[in-house]
Amino acid sequence: MPQIDIKNIIQIIPNMEIGGAEKTVLEIAAYLKNTHYEPIVLTSGGRMIENLKEKNIKVLTRKIDQKNPYKIFTNIEKFKNIFLENKVSLVHARSRAPAWSAYYASRKLNIPFITTWHGHAENSSFFKKKYNSIMLKGNALIANSKYTAKKISENYSYDISNIDIIPRGVSSSDYAENNFSEKEILDLKRKWIIKDDQKVILLPARYTRWKGHELAIRACSKIVRENPKLDISIIFIGNKEGNEKYVSNLEKLSNTLGLSNYIKILGSFENMALAYHVSDIILYPSIIPEPFGRVPIEAQAAGKIIIASNNGGMTETIKEGEDNTGFRIKNNDMEDLKNKINLALNLNDDEVNNLRKRAIEYVDKNFSLENMCKKTLDVYDRILNVSKK
Repeated sequence: MPQIDIKNIIQIIPNMEIGGAEKTVLEIAAYLKNTHYEPIVLTSGGRMIENLKEKNIKVLTRKIDQKNPYKIFTNIEKFKNIFLENKVSLVHARSRAPAWSAYYASRKLNIPFITTWHGHAENSSFFKKKYNSIMLKGNALIANSKYTAKKISENYSYDISNIDIIPRGVSSSDYAENNFSEKEILDLKRKWIIKDDQKVILLPARYTRWKGHELAIRACSKIVRENPKLDISIIFIGNKEGNEKYVSNLEKLSNTLGLSNYIKILGSFENMALAYHVSDIILYPSIIPEPFGRVPIEAQAAGKIIIASNNGGMTETIKEGEDNTGFRIKNNDMEDLKNKINLALNLNDDEVNNLRKRAIEYVDKNFSLENMCKKTLDVYDRILNVSKK
């Protein structure tokens, strides 16, 4: 067997479209460039490949996003050759289908294999649990929240003490308002047809039912009915591709409930930091528990008021109480969402500024990008040291 260079780490993800797991791949790869490791990303494609290339990160594009068992089987030999050709020293899989191929390929070469569980770990059918079980077979298992780790332990009888809990992270400096000129902010307001004196409510999420768009529409419609003089702009942003029927239903619901003059249901927008800074309140009312939920920590890093569901990983990312950093709502509770939006709209300047400071400090302390990257690097170091013994 050829000598394998211990420096190369390959992350495997089905695609590099815009999303939380994909952003984490980019961030970890960029961090590794300044360490004793060299990053490689294996993926099928996606818009964020350009971001990887801009940072001089090696990207291998192969058709690895297929769930067909035959394709998974035939990919084993392909993965084995990729690992050999690129002198891979550790394989980090972030999704189930390619993880099956990567696991057996890495076993053939005696290369350490680890996984990160990004998605839902709910109880499911026998076959689904069998399919998911590949994520438990590595030398290490990373979970993106305490909530995810608890669900893995409960539903898969896996010792929680053997799970590395590494929350996603952000750098608050990347979300600072002074990163943007007044012109950039005004230009986006004009593009989204927002008046200078309007309060802006933003819901940035993939267009799917469990993200709570309908709940937000119903809550906001009740707010404007109860206060017809209120001047607000409600913005939804997200990828419409493949979700056109759902988007159409949201538009119909908005019209039916009298929100057509208040709401804009827009497509994807990549510069999230800028989007936050044309907004006053950020909504994330998921009706199914989020394994982590990146938007709440981004919004807090930007110093914005976040209102999110009290479920899943968001019970960890938003602090409640006297020194709160945002607001949590009862799950799928329209009335509670309405009340929290009204509360946020009526905060005075001092209250908003104090909340902003607490939110940024909380994220810097508990969900920093540096901490996420360092903890992941620690896992790599630990596993590679073990493998040398």
